[in-house]
Amino acid sequence: MTPTEWLALGQIGFGSLAIIPFLVQDWLNRRWISKCPFPSFPSTKNADLPNMTVIICVRDEELVIGGKLSDLSTNKYPHDQLEILVIDTGSSDRTMQVVEDWISDNPKFGALVRLLSTTSVAGKSAAVNLGLAESRLESEIILLTDADSRLSEGALDRIGRWFLNPDIGAVCGRQQPIGIDGKPQLDSGAYRSYYNRAREAESRLDSTPIFEGSLAAYRRSAINAGVVADSNADDSQLALEARKQGLRAIHDPELHFFEAVPVTPTAIHVQRVRRAQGLVRHLWRNSNMMFSNKISTPMRMTLCSLFYVHVKMPFFVMVSLACGLTLLSAFFWAAPMAYFSLPFSLAILNGFALLFLSLGCFSVGNSSKQWWFTTAPFSFIHAMFVLVWVHLRIALGIKSHIWKPIQEVREAIHRYDEL
Repeated sequence: MTPTEWLALGQIGFGSLAIIPFLVQDWLNRRWISKCPFPSFPSTKNADLPNMTVIICVRDEELVIGGKLSDLSTNKYPHDQLEILVIDTGSSDRTMQVVEDWISDNPKFGALVRLLSTTSVAGKSAAVNLGLAESRLESEIILLTDADSRLSEGALDRIGRWFLNPDIGAVCGRQQPIGIDGKPQLDSGAYRSYYNRAREAESRLDSTPIFEGSLAAYRRSAINAGVVADSNADDSQLALEARKQGLRAIHDPELHFFEAVPVTPTAIHVQRVRRAQGLVRHLWRNSNMMFSNKISTPMRMTLCSLFYVHVKMPFFVMVSLACGLTLLSAFFWAAPMAYFSLPFSLAILNGFALLFLSLGCFSVGNSSKQWWFTTAPFSFIHAMFVLVWVHLRIALGIKSHIWKPIQEVREAIHRYDEL
């Protein structure tokens, strides 16, 4: 075979390894959603709701932390069963002063709020461990929520009711995106739809190992071990810990939170790298569960699927892309007629299939100023590149558990609070 045919077959082979399992998994997710019932919680009076501690980890959040506390104060939950811990992780702005002023200006709800500090820039996971240690022992629910997210009406009540089901060990919410103008967006993008579909299917089958840290709640007795402080993905760490204790960790499609999404290339890249690195480390650390007889078959299937998509698939996509680009570049300096062969024709079709996949499953929407980066094909390729890149970062010992807030996201939330 000629080098051209080898390149064509390489693109076909690696592209197919990336595309086919992914599409099969999405088809299965749709089927499971239609066939498998979702868990439920019993009806109850407010007096029967469990005690809850809300943990908010902050660093340089003076622009949004006041709005966060106001948002929690309007979300009804019995005050005598609620505790709010704001844990500072080394802010250099007026975050702590804003919290103190808010407590003074709102004495009724402010009495429920305690301000703690890690005394150094230690990262969110270290703050989560501090919150677990400092929370009231009678709190049956530990709720993690971010300073830059806002809860839908009745979210706290719905969380409390979930934990009246003794089988539930962890629950997370579904993101409702906020635009850069501070207004909620109706269309969350094809990738977010795929993400939500996968998490719901996993929750119907058994549990999901991937959690939304902006609104994630846990049964305290299932997470006493805490999290690995320099690893990130604390939300998913705790979800899987609850599953190890024999309880279910679910993604509730009716439990909503509002969160701004970045739109500039730099902000998108920074957020993706941080989240991807935490998730990849999380999957590698728990890869032994894919073969454990102590875990149910559906849960092992879920872990195998996630490991494939986040660890193997990106490398297949990158190799397929490299073969395709080499083949395309060679087309312009070699004799074009030499390319009209079956392998080359199939390679072209395979390339279109990859493009279709990116358009259909990984779109994050468009920005008139940044269309070249956020258009679906570029977004998909970038997402795959990031997953390959974070493997290299992990191998080099580069950590991502400490980061600065993304300013454009905070500004969008601030606009949302002012509407």
